[in-house]
Amino acid sequence: MNNISVFFLIFNLRNQYPFVDALMIFGAEYLIYLVFILMILLTFKGKINERKAIILALLSLPIAVVLIKIIHLFILEPRPYISYHITPLITYGDDVSFPSRHASIVSAIAFSYLHFKSKWFPLFLFMMVWVGFSRIYVGVHYPIDILGGFLVGIISQIISLQIIKFLKARFFLPSA
Repeated sequence: MNNISVFFLIFNLRNQYPFVDALMIFGAEYLIYLVFILMILLTFKGKINERKAIILALLSLPIAVVLIKIIHLFILEPRPYISYHITPLITYGDDVSFPSRHASIVSAIAFSYLHFKSKWFPLFLFMMVWVGFSRIYVGVHYPIDILGGFLVGIISQIISLQIIKFLKARFFLPSA
């Protein structure tokens, strides 16, 4: 199956069960805010691993945004609802589709918690997959956009870890 076939396989699931549509709309539009709220709560209530993870995530997020901006200089894929004249479940702009910013952001956060072996990683992973799937389900992204977003999140984290490593070596910071 190709990217477009998988998109329509998922997108055509909509409008069958209103409750599922509501969950997918929530995942596509609002779940990212819940991810940030959980990060803030874990900053105050979590252990040292969660505090380290939020620092890594906060360093990774601007790097992910820069990577996305660079990619947008070269890849200008229109969103599926523009290309196929379909009505998405949510209203969205007419900017480019690849990679998904939501997927990039949530994956950068989720993998930060994985890196520090946080017990909260499975929840962040679940929310990452929910955001990604729901962005396809509501019709604003292709599957490749989501996978590209996950990859951008991982790459931004790798770059962040290299920056931290450089800073530790340069300024003799204690190891994390």
